[in-house]
Amino acid sequence: MKRHLQTLSILHYVYGAFVCMSGFVALVFIFLGLFLSSDWLLENNDGEAVPRWIGGLFQTFGWVIFVVIEVWGVLNLLSGYWIAHRRNRTGTQVIAAFNCLNIPFGIALGIFTFVLMADDEVKAEYGALPRTIVA
Repeated sequence: MKRHLQTLSILHYVYGAFVCMSGFVALVFIFLGLFLSSDWLLENNDGEAVPRWIGGLFQTFGWVIFVVIEVWGVLNLLSGYWIAHRRNRTGTQVIAAFNCLNIPFGIALGIFTFVLMADDEVKAEYGALPRTIVA
C-alpha cells in the first residue's frame, strides 16, 4: 500500500490547486458589493437608492468565503507535501475529514486517504509502528 502514497500526494496537490482556483468565485460577491456601494449606482438610480450596508455585507461575505476556501486549498497542498515527505499523518487525516464535506471529489479523496493511512505498512513508513512488524 505504501506505493500509493505518491499517488495520494499528487491527488492532494491537484485537489488543493482546484480548490484554490475555485475560491476565486467568491470574488464575484466582493465585486458585487463594491458595485452596490458605489457612487455610480447612487448617481444613476432615479428610484430608491440601495442602502450602502448591503454592499458592505456582500463584500464581507465574499472576503470570508474567499479566505475560508483559500485556506482549505492551501491545507490540501500542505497535506500533499506531508504525504510526500512522510510527515504529520494525523494532520493529513484531519484534512481528509474536512475534505469529506465536499461532494463528490472531496469524499473520494478523503476516503482514499483514510484507507491508505490506516494500513500497517503506511503506519510503519510514518514511524507510527515499529518497522519489524511489516513483513
